[in-house]
Amino acid sequence: MLEMNKLHNSTLQSTKLTHHRLKILGEMAQSSEDHVSRLALSLSIADGPIESNFSPELLPHEKTLQLNNSEKQLRGKTLFKEDLIIFISALLQKETPEDYSQLRSLIIAHWERGIEMLTIIKTEKKDWIEVVEECLK
Repeated sequence: MLEMNKLHNSTLQSTKLTHHRLKILGEMAQSSEDHVSRLALSLSIADGPIESNFSPELLPHEKTLQLNNSEKQLRGKTLFKEDLIIFISALLQKETPEDYSQLRSLIIAHWERGIEMLTIIKTEKKDWIEVVEECLK
């Protein structure tokens, strides 16, 4: 339980690319980046295991992108709200982290992969409702 509190009180940091994508998705969703992050994390966990050192890559339409923003800092309390145990339970059905450090890395990796997945879906859809609908398939 101590590790859960530690995770809830920690700050997660994304790459600049993920933060850039998150801003675009948040605008499209007309919602906070926190809500989009929760959806992204859930989407990636449902997609299955991931390497804890996952790093997002530029998509074809982003090749000329200039990243002038910073990394996204997201508090565990903000991301998980009161649902930390649900997110960890879902993650542990797909992953077997060896320790707290790897658990934390896996959460960040899933968050970033989920944002990448949403970005790919967004390139094919014109509306946030269509993006969410695609996630439910």
